[in-house]
Amino acid sequence: MPSPDRTRTRREETLAQLRELFLAEGFASFNIGDLAERLRCSRTTLYAVAPSKEQIVVAAVRSFFKAAAERIGVRVAASGDPARQLAVYLEAVAAELQPASAAFLADVAAFGPANEVYQENTRYAAERVQSLVTEGVRAGVLRPIHASFVGAAVAEVMNSIQRGAIQSATGFDAAQAYRHLADLVLAGLTSAPVDEQAVTGTWVRYEVADGVATIELDRPESSNALDLPMARALGDAAAAAAADPGVRCVLLLGRGRDFCAGGDVSATHGAADRAGYVLELARTAHRAVLTLAGLEVPVVAAVQGVAAGAGLALTLVADVVLAGESATFLTAYAQASLTPDCGTSWLLPQVVGLRRALALTLTDRRLTAGEAADWGLVTDVHPDEELVESARQSAARIAAGPFPALGRTRRLLRDAPARSLADQLGIEAAMIAEAAASAAAGPGSTRS
Repeated sequence: MPSPDRTRTRREETLAQLRELFLAEGFASFNIGDLAERLRCSRTTLYAVAPSKEQIVVAAVRSFFKAAAERIGVRVAASGDPARQLAVYLEAVAAELQPASAAFLADVAAFGPANEVYQENTRYAAERVQSLVTEGVRAGVLRPIHASFVGAAVAEVMNSIQRGAIQSATGFDAAQAYRHLADLVLAGLTSAPVDEQAVTGTWVRYEVADGVATIELDRPESSNALDLPMARALGDAAAAAAADPGVRCVLLLGRGRDFCAGGDVSATHGAADRAGYVLELARTAHRAVLTLAGLEVPVVAAVQGVAAGAGLALTLVADVVLAGESATFLTAYAQASLTPDCGTSWLLPQVVGLRRALALTLTDRRLTAGEAADWGLVTDVHPDEELVESARQSAARIAAGPFPALGRTRRLLRDAPARSLADQLGIEAAMIAEAAASAAAGPGSTRS
């Protein structure tokens, strides 16, 4: 006779299998025989979970939400101020719902007992949002607003997501809808100044001081890996820098141990439609890369730890790349059975040459900071503890330099590969004449 501990373990294992199956395919079409066949277990094993198929479904749905709530709680507890906790909470809800297929959500909505479990969790989520808003207002990090109203509004949107109304109106699946809900709530509640509020996302910090726009990736617990909200925020920050006439230089930083480990693999694996998620993530990240590459001002990057995939691409659109001694550079696509994105296939050969670009992408070779400097990926190498300050000083020197001459020099060099020599000479002549006629061409200007 199995021990009570073994029985509980077997029940938990069966529940986990049921959750995975139901999340992927729903549950309405299965009978007990189907479930036993799919899980390769006996009916007795299934009935150890609950005495009927309907009760098994409720147990699986309840265990899914319970496990999700526990993981969300851990993430929120590890966050900082209430504004950050609110952002983390909504983003975590989105991440937990990522594996839920449309079939699962439709079946939950149609089956009363399972729907009641969903409604219980929705009510709890609304109460949690309300409490986080209240704490944020008291702490002065959120705008004064009626917290109960926010909680009620969030609950209504959650119910619309679960009923499928949001997907019908927008095409967003549940996880995408929750991410947009997070963006909307945070944008409405943050007490940051309007210009910063418009560009600061959950995982990106943006500020402008003395002509330097600093864009800091701020997801250190995930090595600053890009998921959709972070990619959107990065694109918004880059667009804000491009639109600000007071910006003379952009500084790219990554908070924590690593600069940027590329795309968020866990978010990709958790997506119900992985191909669709990767496509949306790539297009969103590409907007940020294009904006950074097209800036009319120089870009400085400070790289510590890992710069992989999209993180490597961000260094390729930078004009001055300072690396800490801990920095390593790799494409990381081959090991993930993926092809390059974020412009790596176009930018990397221009920086290191075709042969070395092929070596990096086909073998996933990892370059140290010193090797990256030898290959031309890095401008200078600094001790890790001096890296950020050195990068800030470099950005400050550029921002204090002749404007717009330095930005136009950037454009000349970066755009040159797409032109013939004759075309380039014509553009050079026009630009140097314009610089000579402007106030920026002062006593220190270079003359031909």
